[in-house]
Amino acid sequence: MRTGSIHPMTIELKPEHQRMIDLAIRSGAYHNTDEVIATALSMLAEDIEDGAVSEARSHEPRSTLAEVEAELRALGKVK
Repeated sequence: MRTGSIHPMTIELKPEHQRMIDLAIRSGAYHNTDEVIATALSMLAEDIEDGAVSEARSHEPRSTLAEVEAELRALGKVK
């Protein structure tokens, strides 16, 4: 794969993932879906490079959408 080339992809999101993307955009931190996805993938790449992604990590609890929404509200990013 060439660096910088764009390969269009169609994906189906779970409703809770779409809501999370929508919240991120409404918070003003991101302008569009592409920015949200690019940031998430960059963070994943950093975790992989740091060795943070492992079998052990797959068993860690994840934040729920409700927890993310509450945190964004507490930060004043979402009403």
